[in-house]
Amino acid sequence: MTSTLSARDLEGKVALVVGGSRNQGAACAELLAARGATTVISYSHGEHAAAKTLTALDRHGVTAEAVRSDATRSADVNTLFAGVVARHGRLDIVVHTVGTALGKPLADNTDAEFDRLIDRNTRSAFNTLRAAARHLADHGHYVALTSALALGAPAGLGLYSAAKAAVERLVRTAAHELAARDITVNAVAPGPVTDSFCPGVDAASLIPRYPRGRLGQPENTARVVMWLTSAAADWVSGQVIRVDGGLE
Repeated sequence: MTSTLSARDLEGKVALVVGGSRNQGAACAELLAARGATTVISYSHGEHAAAKTLTALDRHGVTAEAVRSDATRSADVNTLFAGVVARHGRLDIVVHTVGTALGKPLADNTDAEFDRLIDRNTRSAFNTLRAAARHLADHGHYVALTSALALGAPAGLGLYSAAKAAVERLVRTAAHELAARDITVNAVAPGPVTDSFCPGVDAASLIPRYPRGRLGQPENTARVVMWLTSAAADWVSGQVIRVDGGLE
């Protein structure tokens, strides 16, 4: 994968991709490394995937590391962020990619399923936003992945949609609160992509809603995240950018 932005424009910068071991997170991490950033990925499970992504990052000749950390646990997140700054001296970019979905009618969701969806989607984003506010360098960037379905989910994805909509409100609030430090805070809202994992929903069944006849790819999301972490987007903050190929 190659970057479409200026080559090595992030040399001297440090980036953290929360949930960066696979899929859209890994695509973001690799493009950040291709631009020269010291790149840290975090993961809560799946050591093999993390090791594979770390190997891909190493090929770009940057300092890279993978750290096991659960984004739903505030203590883990605080330790993760403080550790990045302690080891690398600064933190300039945070990309939050953690989330999960469950395809089930609203009335059929259990208390445990509600807790899981809120924890993985909303609480994890809150934890990383709070830590980013404390640790990001001035002029930094924060980007969270939400979902194009937050504005209108198919039947069975209502709770997931609500959890992602809450993240978008947190992003807008943080953008105002961090503006005085020239930190941009944005969300990217992909439509369903080929790496989607949603028990109870066949992602391929959504293809007819795409005028272009296919699901998104991880790199489609990653390229927009890269733009938001570049100088070209330094006047863009508090926005939710849909990356859905014209999803109906």
